[in-house]
Amino acid sequence: MQLNNLDNIILNHSDKMLNLLQKSIQIESKSGNEENFVKFIEHWASKQRIKSDLFEIEVADMYNFYPKTPEHLPLKGRPALVLTIPGNSKGKSIMFNAHSDTVSEGIIEDWDSDPFSGDYINGIIFGRGACDTKGPLIAGLWAMSVLNEIVPSIDCGDIMLELIPGEEDSVGLGTLGSIKRGYKADAAIILEPTENIPRCASRGGLRFSITAKGKSIHGTVKWNGKDAIESIRKVLDSLDKLEKEWNDRGIDDLFESYPIARPITVDKVYGGEWQGMVCDICKCEGYFELLPEDDINIWSNKFRSELLTMLPNEDLDITFTETYFGHKTSHDSELCKCVESALNDSREILQWKKWSGFNSGCESGVRASLHNTPTLVWGPGSVYYAHSPNEQIAFKDVQLCAKLFIKTVIKWMV
Repeated sequence: MQLNNLDNIILNHSDKMLNLLQKSIQIESKSGNEENFVKFIEHWASKQRIKSDLFEIEVADMYNFYPKTPEHLPLKGRPALVLTIPGNSKGKSIMFNAHSDTVSEGIIEDWDSDPFSGDYINGIIFGRGACDTKGPLIAGLWAMSVLNEIVPSIDCGDIMLELIPGEEDSVGLGTLGSIKRGYKADAAIILEPTENIPRCASRGGLRFSITAKGKSIHGTVKWNGKDAIESIRKVLDSLDKLEKEWNDRGIDDLFESYPIARPITVDKVYGGEWQGMVCDICKCEGYFELLPEDDINIWSNKFRSELLTMLPNEDLDITFTETYFGHKTSHDSELCKCVESALNDSREILQWKKWSGFNSGCESGVRASLHNTPTLVWGPGSVYYAHSPNEQIAFKDVQLCAKLFIKTVIKWMV
């Protein structure tokens, strides 16, 4: 089958892939509740005669070969799925990676329609997970579906797609489970919303938890107590100062276009138990995201020591509850050269000029750090809409990305 027929081949799959994306959004798969969605994708794969392996991740012995990643939610009932198109030679293999979980829909009233409707309006599909990351997943599955027709006519290695749980609640845990199962590839494409522009690097980072301890007392004599909420207010101000201090954007040209070099995002603040009392315990949690080549141990120690130095009169406990690694693949690598060749007739459409990094943490660091796997982060949709009301993705972008995936895989494998 020739690549000059590729547009027609992709178009022939268009209606069923639109339907698959809409149905995928209609199946809720918030972190901890991925099972029904994963089994739905497994059923689809079986109808395509694509080999599938559905399994639950066993944590036992997992950390013998990788730093411990906290299990925020229990893994029971949250299966992983690996789809494989077996190659017919010992050629190079490739692995797509997508996460099955989404964040919560948030405040329903902020949505213009049901967040699990999968509405298709003027070429745009709406719903929780549309761009993060069910749209990119469908682009990968679309590529798998077409490649399943093409592979018998070419010599190539295995083409795989792993659908893993828990990225939204514990980055890396699902991919680590797939590796423990025995899956390995010569290249990896992590399916995330990158506006169809391939990214050759991604952020590492830490999830932090900061507890401020105060002294409770009746509010009418609050000057005799110590307000933990006031302590956390000082912590928040200090975190803003550290983010500005560490904003040396020029240190990595793959991330220089982003306004913040090392974002510090607080996503939870909570404290206080009884009304009328000065708060004795208050906490904040969030993410400290790093550049790919930042040493996580050095920066975690720096984060703790700088904060304690800035606030010597506060009683603070600082812990890190999650660690994930970034990655960087040389744009001179064979994988990147294959992608550049595949993009040749689409560069103007994508307004793609040079290689850049993905401004977030994701599953990319696990295979890259364990196996030195050349890795890209790539997919349709924009993080601008991720985790937000009216999450959306343009279907034409899903279709274009599927085409680029197919061309890349063929160039990589033959």
